[in-house]
Amino acid sequence: MFKIKNLFDFGFNVINENYNIIHLALITNILMLFILGLFTILNIFSIHNYTLAFVEFFFCITTFLNLYFFQKNKKKEKFLLNTTIILFGTSIGFYIYIDKTLFSAVWLFFFPLIVFLLNGLEVGRRFALLYLFIIIIYTYFGVGVYTDWLGFLRISLSLILFTYFVYLFEKSRKEAFGKIITLMQHLEHLSKRDELTSLYNRHYMNEHILKEYSSYTKPFIFCITDIDNFKLYNDIYGHQMGDKTLRTIAQIKQNTLQEKNKDCFVIRLGGEEFGGFLFECNNDSKSKINEFIQKVYNEQIPHIGNEPYKVCTVSVGAVICDTNTEFSKIYQLADKALYLAKRNGKNRVIFKNLV
Repeated sequence: MFKIKNLFDFGFNVINENYNIIHLALITNILMLFILGLFTILNIFSIHNYTLAFVEFFFCITTFLNLYFFQKNKKKEKFLLNTTIILFGTSIGFYIYIDKTLFSAVWLFFFPLIVFLLNGLEVGRRFALLYLFIIIIYTYFGVGVYTDWLGFLRISLSLILFTYFVYLFEKSRKEAFGKIITLMQHLEHLSKRDELTSLYNRHYMNEHILKEYSSYTKPFIFCITDIDNFKLYNDIYGHQMGDKTLRTIAQIKQNTLQEKNKDCFVIRLGGEEFGGFLFECNNDSKSKINEFIQKVYNEQIPHIGNEPYKVCTVSVGAVICDTNTEFSKIYQLADKALYLAKRNGKNRVIFKNLV
């Protein structure tokens, strides 16, 4: 019915902290099914406690149906809630109907532990408080395992403290997981983003963009952008201003190219060079590149070393191509087109066609 080899997988998953909760619920149901079935047989044929046997048989059938419908419908939230309700009823029933034996008290501490793991802090706390209320009230009125005052105080205090510590444990586990997730997300961001401009980096381009679009059949545009005379800009205005200008031009390129093209990626290739993929190649794509060049010029970032414009400008080499061509050749041709744009006066784009 279930894959046993995966049932006891309680590893750590940084994408989904609750991925092994279903395994825990399955184990809980299977154990209850086994124990309740065994006790039903013992109470019928050996102990002759037919009332308790009926209660155990009822919860045994309910547990089996819970497993069956989960296997059929795969509704996880409903399965977790049903498991909690069945365990709740079983624990209360055992405490009330079993004679004064130590085993019945063990069930009392099993429920608070499982309820937080299966349902989280909010739902788990509600079930736990209701559970504590019922157990304490029944014990106070002499029903259950411990019927004297000393027994009442002992079981009530120990159960309250145990439930509280389980709550604290689950809360600290959630907080620790949240910190790990935040750290993992930060590391993931650093692995694919350029720290200065927040654009994608070359690693992300090589490992994701090129591989993901290797089967892309339509023509697309790859372009290389270079800020004109940027080394001289750093010499004149300093590297802090250079970093600010890099961020500004990177943002202009990203906003302009991605305005009407969701299949667009802008990459910082290194230094003052930016790459761009436009996977919806049309006349609008070409105009967007020209629009980007014009927007950089209109920004009027002072650059007295960039003759004859006296402001920051960019040159672009663009290639219209498809994925049948090796990217190294596409990159090489885009670089040559960029060189032509520089030689022809900068502040412009040169297009090459490989289709």
